[in-house]
Amino acid sequence: MRGVLGAADMAKTLLFTCVAFLVGISVLEAVEKPPIVQVFSRHPVEHHKPNILNCYVDGFHPPKINITLLKNNEELPKKLSDLSFKNDWTFQLLAFADVVPNGKDKFSCKVEHVALKEPKFYVWDQEY
Repeated sequence: MRGVLGAADMAKTLLFTCVAFLVGISVLEAVEKPPIVQVFSRHPVEHHKPNILNCYVDGFHPPKINITLLKNNEELPKKLSDLSFKNDWTFQLLAFADVVPNGKDKFSCKVEHVALKEPKFYVWDQEY
């Protein structure tokens, strides 16, 4: 009799653990975290020399995000790194494009995410 009762208790414990896990996952899914954005070049800026414009987007959840690189408000062809996640289950992504800064053009990164009320624009400060 004791072995049967022990098995029933183990089944209840397992069921409770599974339910708690599923509730925890659903809470994680409900959490929206806005991205932290950094815009920078791969190399020091030299006018009229090819460079790579980077838009690094970090710490966001859920993973769906749209990143657009712009030159004078016109979309640039871009490449994306693989989407990856960190220990806290937030995500990170790098968008990058080839550019040739000339001191006159304005380069920026537009980020759209559910945790943002509207798209945000981040301008590349070419002085650094």
